[in-house]
Amino acid sequence: MNKERYLNVLHWAEEKPIRKNILIGLNKVLPVVLAIMYILSLCMCFFVYPVYFIRLIIRPAACFILITIIRNVVKAPRPYDTYEFVPLCGYHPGKNKSFPSRHTGSAAIIALEIFHLWRFPGTIALIMAIIIAIVRVVCGNHYIKDVIIAFLIALLINIL
Repeated sequence: MNKERYLNVLHWAEEKPIRKNILIGLNKVLPVVLAIMYILSLCMCFFVYPVYFIRLIIRPAACFILITIIRNVVKAPRPYDTYEFVPLCGYHPGKNKSFPSRHTGSAAIIALEIFHLWRFPGTIALIMAIIIAIVRVVCGNHYIKDVIIAFLIALLINIL
């Protein structure tokens, strides 16, 4: 998205307070809900599927570490730094750590791992991960490429 599109989306969200509140709420609540699902999955896995317990720890950790390394090497500016606007959520100017999205990558790998174990909760987690990715872009924190690459990294780690 270019500056005009980001500003149009932000204007659309701020036009009606309920839109802005929904986006801000989703940005705050969905990662917490997914973290709770992850913790519950770890607990259940420990007792029900102990073989997958280590996998459920190692793969999300590997995804998080890999994305963090890439972010520190690439040092891509966030859209709000490039286009000079205040995003709806999470304003930390000048950090230059936009690519890839760590929120999206973490949400995606956790959702994929849960899906591998339990289809229904995993499907719900995947839907939440997709919504997290969309919200990160709509709020102005990431470019579309940031969330797509983060999802692909999570998918790659999941299938390895």
